Amino acid sequence: MKITIITVLILGLLSTITARAESLSNDRIELFRTMGKNMKIISQADNAKTALMAAKTLDKIANKLSTSSLWPINSGDGNTRAKNEIWDNLPDFRAKFKNLREATKNLKEIAALGNLKNTQNAFRKIGRTCGSCHRVYRSPKK
Repeated sequence: MKITIITVLILGLLSTITARAESLSNDRIELFRTMGKNMKIISQADNAKTALMAAKTLDKIANKLSTSSLWPINSGDGNTRAKNEIWDNLPDFRAKFKNLREATKNLKEIAALGNLKNTQNAFRKIGRTCGSCHRVYRSPKK
């Protein structure tokens, strides 16, 4: 009887952990999708004001995504392209997010000056920063 109760409790706990990991994965996916939409806005912007609004959003998202609470160990469950290498090399992964935070902050500051050409140049750095992480920590589309 005790073994059955313990087994049920353990299975319940594992189920809760798995559900939480999937929820976090879905939260991250939604943030990345929003980031992609705002990157597209900047790439197609014909004025600095539009680019600035999207840059502010990118900066907020980069700060949210870089929090360790969104990336607990083994939270790659769900419909995600995140590789397990994230959790195998968290210091490098976090360093890449630090670079992203710096790039989005820089973009936001440059966009606030109102020069679209300079904003687009700063925007390119974000693309390179994103790519450096994607090459290592994101699986290709299936």
